[in-house]
Order: sequence, then structure tokens, then C-alpha cells
Amino acid sequence: MGVVRILLPLPRAAARWAPEKGGPLLGAALSYCVTPSWAGLPPPSPARRLAWAEEAVAAYRATSDTAGLSRALALRAHALLLSGRFEEACGAADEATVAQAPQVDTAVGGSVGVPSEVSAAVGAFLGDVRAQALAGLGRAEDAVPVARASVAAYRRLPAPERRDRALGSLPGALRTYGMLLATTGRREESVAVYEECAALLAAMSLRELAHVERVRPQVLAELVGVLRASGRHEDALGVGPEAREALRGPLAWTVPETVLPLRVRLLVDLARCHTATGDPAEARACAQAAVAEARKPHGTRELTSALDCLADVLGELGQTDKESLARRELAELRDA
Repeated sequence: MGVVRILLPLPRAAARWAPEKGGPLLGAALSYCVTPSWAGLPPPSPARRLAWAEEAVAAYRATSDTAGLSRALALRAHALLLSGRFEEACGAADEATVAQAPQVDTAVGGSVGVPSEVSAAVGAFLGDVRAQALAGLGRAEDAVPVARASVAAYRRLPAPERRDRALGSLPGALRTYGMLLATTGRREESVAVYEECAALLAAMSLRELAHVERVRPQVLAELVGVLRASGRHEDALGVGPEAREALRGPLAWTVPETVLPLRVRLLVDLARCHTATGDPAEARACAQAAVAEARKPHGTRELTSALDCLADVLGELGQTDKESLARRELAELRDA
């Protein structure tokens, strides 16, 4: 991605002088920048992604490359989602859906009205983007059928081409679907979806996992949370070690803003499960680790839940002085 970014002035010049020929080249380069696929590297900021996606859309609009425009519009919708602009992301997804209407597919004799594989990949990706945007707007019930349709669309896709791997994945769509089912109280269904996703990820090669590296820790940590909420504490503790391992390594320093809150929530869930299964000492260890992680810059928004958990565990152990200190700090945080 770095080389492509450095060389962007060249396709930009080509697009200015010959839009029809240079536009697709610039659009492809910008789309590549928006969707870096190298594992272990920090991703571009949402603002940078959105700026590149907007430029790619403008470049493709000056050409007759409808497939490229469709892809760029989908990436723009995703960039808006990452920026937390959920209403705009929904609107952008609608625009992209219209743009990627059925195209001519020469593989079936040039029949008009048959979606190409590219438009099918874009359509599946847009469904996942729309589902997450609706969830961000607090419309989880509306998002559930959208997420279910996205999963079904990914299941129908053949093995993705290299350029399509950036357009989401079946594990990513399953994770969205599982999260939405949990949010709407359908926990057993959510567990089934998360477990299917975890099994799918476990069967992937290292090369395949490189394209979905952030999905695995999310799926495992969230599975522990849903199992705990369902009262399946032993099952949650069984997934715990794998989930903790998934939240270590390069991902922890490339995207700490994602990994650290997940790690705190996981440790809190494990502490609660250890309490429920009669192991207060292990519960205290997990709760103390959760508080320590939550004191780091990217974990601070989880500090209240971590302190609340620690206070409860200390109370169970009869350590009233330490419990009082934790509750005092918790009260100060809530009053702040």
C-alpha cells in the first residue's frame, strides 16, 4: 500500500489528461489504498480512507467503468461506517446498491440482467455494511434480516478473486449477524452463529486468516460474552484461553483501540464466570487484570465495568477494605 500511495501522483496526472483511460487506473490505486490487505500493519485512519474513497468515486464517475464505480461506492459506504457516520453510510450503501444493479455477464452468453461475480461480491459486502450501520443507529431489529441476507450472499459466492478479498468475508458477515442476534436477545441463535464462525476461522490457513485477522479475536471474545449471558459459564471458560490468546500479538499494537476494550470485556466476562463456578481466586486475578488493562489509554471507557467487577469479586472474598477502595473510585468515575 505504501508504494501505491507514493505513486498516486502518476495516476492522478493520467486521470486529469485522459479521464477515460487514466480514471480507472487512479480509481483502482485509490481503492487499493482504502483496503490495505497486509497483516500486521496499522490501518489508515477512517478520515484518510474516506478521502481516498471519495476521490476514487470521483475518478470512476468520469469513466464508463461501472464495475469500478460500484466497488468505489461500496468502499465509500464502508469508510463512512468506520467514521461513525452511520446515517450517511446507509445512504451511501443505497447509492452503491443502485449503481451495482445487474450487469452484462459475458460468461453466460452476454445475457442482460444477470449479476456478475463482481456485483455479487459488492452486494454481499454492502449488506454487511448496511447491517452494521443500522446497528450503529440503534436499529438492531431492522439490521438482523439485512445481516442474514448478507451471510446468505457470501455463502453463494465462489472462492473470492484477489481483488474481492477486500470486500468483506463470510466470517465477517457471520460475526455481524451473531452480534446482532445477541443484541436483540436471541442468544442461543447467536451462540450457534458465533460457533460456526469460530470453526470456519479455525479451518483457515495462515494466508486466508491474514485477510480476516481482526474478526477472530472479536468472534471469540464476543462468544464468551454471549455464553456468559446465557448462563453457560463452563462453556465460556472453555473458550476463554483461545480468546485471550487471540487478543495478544501484533494485532494488540496495530489496532489497540479495537483490541484493548475487547480484552477488558473478555476479562470481566471470565471473572464473572469464575465467580459463578465457585473459583473466587481466579475471578480476582481476571478482574485485577481487567482493571489494569482498562487503565491504559485505549481501555479507559471500560474502566467502570472493570472496577465494578473487581469490587464484587473482592466482596465475595471478604476483602472489604479493598472492595471499599474500588467502589470509591468507581463512584468518582461515575460522578465525573
